[in-house]
Amino acid sequence: MVLLFSSYFDLYYTRCMISHSYEKKQTLGEALMQLFDIVNLLRSPEGCPWDREQTYKSVATNLLDETYEYLDSVISGDVEGMQEEIGDVFLNAMMLLEMHKEHGDVDIVEALNEVCAKLIRRHPHVFSDQVANNSSEVLDLWNSIKENVEGKKSHEEDFFSRVPKSLPKLEEAWEIQKKMRKVGFDWPNIEGVLDKVDEEHKELLEAIANRDTDPSHVEEELGDLLFAIVNLARYLKISPSVALHRSNKKVRERFNKLARIGAQRDIPLSWEHVDKLNDIWEEIKLDEKSR
Repeated sequence: MVLLFSSYFDLYYTRCMISHSYEKKQTLGEALMQLFDIVNLLRSPEGCPWDREQTYKSVATNLLDETYEYLDSVISGDVEGMQEEIGDVFLNAMMLLEMHKEHGDVDIVEALNEVCAKLIRRHPHVFSDQVANNSSEVLDLWNSIKENVEGKKSHEEDFFSRVPKSLPKLEEAWEIQKKMRKVGFDWPNIEGVLDKVDEEHKELLEAIANRDTDPSHVEEELGDLLFAIVNLARYLKISPSVALHRSNKKVRERFNKLARIGAQRDIPLSWEHVDKLNDIWEEIKLDEKSR
């Protein structure tokens, strides 16, 4: 798809005018170019003041938000929602392309060429004669090419220099642990990971018991427990962010249902009625399990 879009991208520069009306397209290339043309118009002097005010950072943040909305649809199995949200993901990606074109700081066609070349270079088991029999061997091959062919190695003074500090902290912990695993610093089995989680949990309880004399130690031990939980998630090949995202979604739905049932039974959402609200919460959980 990247190669296809790259070939269509040049067509933009030969267009004499942008169509101001929607046309249902039949091919991927035409649909992508229509979206790009609309974004170009929105960013133009004749376009939208709000769209013209957007920055790389604001659009990149929107891209993250839309990706999570797409993830919501995936988790819910909502195919119609997936179709809408993947369109919004493309919209923000196109907005970034247009902004780079305006500023002339990134050659967009060359950026697409580079990612295509990188994909071919890092998949010699597909495009050449090397062999990778499973996903583990693929990752080893991928990392070897990154370091030995592309020269993407960590700085001597910072082993984690290639782990972006701007990552959300769950993802940063995940990437730090992956880097450590590459040099053999990892648990040999899941039992060791579970023992570490249990150890950090006990240390947190001890810190809480002594929080009056050393309150900052509680924060440190809570961080250690979270780091251990991320390690467990990594070992289980479960994204901690996606797992937490699912939990947040579940709690939202349950509590909204609790609020509706409470209103039907004339039970206010308040501390004075917390026992009855807890009973409703348990009812909702049992109903979910039965279904």
